[in-house]
Amino acid sequence: MLSEAVIELHVAECFFASKNLSREFLNDFARQLQFLKTTPYSFQVRYRGIRALNFEQFNYSIHYKVDKEEVVIYRILNQRQNF
Repeated sequence: MLSEAVIELHVAECFFASKNLSREFLNDFARQLQFLKTTPYSFQVRYRGIRALNFEQFNYSIHYKVDKEEVVIYRILNQRQNF
């Protein structure tokens, strides 16, 4: 995971902590990571080789590339953000 994605995840976690939803948010993120590990090619390329996987419960998505069978997470974005 790139440092920018780590920061974005932390910012989102802080936002949901203020609403007492950080545990649910992080659980949703963990579920999506597990799914991503098993099926990284399941999602179409959206832009510049980047694929996106939406969270189930929250309006966020994981933007990633598959590079030589390794998943690299570039961004964790609210789906209303510009990227």
